[in-house]
Amino acid sequence: MSQIQLEYFPFRLNFKYPFRLSHSERTGTDNVYVLLQKEQNIGWGECVFIPYYPETLETFKKLISKIQLPENTENNTEYIKSLQTLFPNTNFCIAALDIALHNLQTDITQISIQDYYAIRGKSKDTSFTLGMSNDQEMEIKIADNPAMNYYKLKVNQTEVYRIIETFERFSEKPFTIDANQGFTDRSEALKLSYKLADKGVWYLEQPFHKDDFESHTWLKARSPIPIIADESFQKYSDLEKIVKSFDGINLKIMKCGGISEGVSCLRRAREMELKSIIGCMSESSVAINASMQIAPLADWVDLDGNLLITNDLFIKNQKTTEEIIQKLVSA
Repeated sequence: MSQIQLEYFPFRLNFKYPFRLSHSERTGTDNVYVLLQKEQNIGWGECVFIPYYPETLETFKKLISKIQLPENTENNTEYIKSLQTLFPNTNFCIAALDIALHNLQTDITQISIQDYYAIRGKSKDTSFTLGMSNDQEMEIKIADNPAMNYYKLKVNQTEVYRIIETFERFSEKPFTIDANQGFTDRSEALKLSYKLADKGVWYLEQPFHKDDFESHTWLKARSPIPIIADESFQKYSDLEKIVKSFDGINLKIMKCGGISEGVSCLRRAREMELKSIIGCMSESSVAINASMQIAPLADWVDLDGNLLITNDLFIKNQKTTEEIIQKLVSA
């Protein structure tokens, strides 16, 4: 019986626009693609290395130098759980293997990820993220992407009202707000939540520092709209920790360690009566498509990473595997 073979390819994703949050600015993101092959079947995986998270390409290289790949794809969930136990704090890297194994399994069995996990229903429309922008930048971004059904505005405490006013000057589309820990004043966050409720905004995401559960608990008890945990929520074991302080979670398969863990998180969140977003980092179509498979389990969808980059090699039906490998090797 042939063994599963692994290759990996470091790559850099380039952004269409500089991506600004309340605490940082980037023009691209380093990632690594994983290719698993078993006989004629293949599966691609991906992880990204975000500067404010600890995992790097060196983390990935160290991980794969120590692991033994499974003989087949029949027990992906158990295999990934074993990696998470043996190699804690490497969920981004493990996610790349998880995605690749699931895609390899689909290629071998012709059973989709949705059918494998008995996921029913259709995914909702994705939001389109507008990083913190000056007025001119925002006008350009909206004009470049007019077909989006709704937008996610990145804000901080200082500029939130300017950003909202500027957005509403150029678009009548719905929007949500992601503060990325950009607030320190509880009363300002509460005032904002009421203004957002008046505008029909669905939720306010991560207003305070990820460790400031007390402020989030205070705001949750008073806010007329849901308060969503992003940086405060990483993986399944965090659900019990955040449930008293937040109304919902932003689930990202990079942070939790892949598809199988993501399904568990979303289903458990629903049992706990938590709202859920399925979100992403700055990823290409490999990771985005993996998240899309489980998106029907979430209340809202924020899977736009591939729409924000200029060099996505995995746009559907654009290139063969050989052409993709050639591009990756020559990058």
